[in-house]
Amino acid sequence: MFYSVTLQKIIFLTGIGVIIGAIIGFSSVLGFGLDGSVFVLSMFLSIISVYATAMYAELYHIREAINKQNKDF
Repeated sequence: MFYSVTLQKIIFLTGIGVIIGAIIGFSSVLGFGLDGSVFVLSMFLSIISVYATAMYAELYHIREAINKQNKDF
């Protein structure tokens, strides 16, 4: 099954966020004895942070391309 590039990026970034959130959530629940809501909250926050990091990286690359294009003129 073929997806668009944007959907592939969203699925990939969501997967990264879920993995990071699960690691942080499991260690907080098992290591510190916190309840399960911390697990859900850590997964949500890690997905949001991965999205924000990816958006910043994309905007940085766009800005660099515009600066390079303006310098050529």
